[in-house]
Amino acid sequence: MGSQFVLTGLALLVQATLLGLFPFVLLAAMCRAVNAAHDAQLPLTPYIELASLGVGLLAGGIILASNVHWGLLEPGEIFRKGGPWDMSFGQFLAGPANPFSYDVSAILTWPFSGKLPSIAGVLVLVLGGLVFYAPLIMYRSKRAIAHAIRNVIILFWGAYTCVYLFFYAGWLANKLNFWIFLVLLMIIGLRRRSERVVLKIN
Repeated sequence: MGSQFVLTGLALLVQATLLGLFPFVLLAAMCRAVNAAHDAQLPLTPYIELASLGVGLLAGGIILASNVHWGLLEPGEIFRKGGPWDMSFGQFLAGPANPFSYDVSAILTWPFSGKLPSIAGVLVLVLGGLVFYAPLIMYRSKRAIAHAIRNVIILFWGAYTCVYLFFYAGWLANKLNFWIFLVLLMIIGLRRRSERVVLKIN
């Protein structure tokens, strides 16, 4: 019984680590691919990358608002066995980790669908266009093209990661169940201890 508990805990730790690192490894790989094709550093770096990330997070928030039924955030739903947050590793990859499983019509609509993006969605499109075209207009070089592409990658990554981490937090809370309170107490304790160390050093 004890060994089974330990194995289950280790499996959860591995799965949670892999899922937690996945979007950040994805971003590093995509940006490295762009830089391998051509150096994307410009005087605009890192300010326009931060702007791209901000636009992406705004897009992610819009996608969440149009895809998530907020009743799912009730504690009874989050921690319920067999509930919407109770997913296996494979189910999480096929569902929340799959960017094609979301309705993005609040930002992007199919031609001739008869639907229009929301006002916030139009804002995302306008700001997204700015972070893409700004380096192209200002520098007009191959480096500017690489920089613009990287900005778009960061924008899409920000939107995806905003949605992904939202579902990851719910999935992790479901898996930890009441143990999540112990984890939170440990984090608070470590934070208080680090603050004491800083005070002693000063």
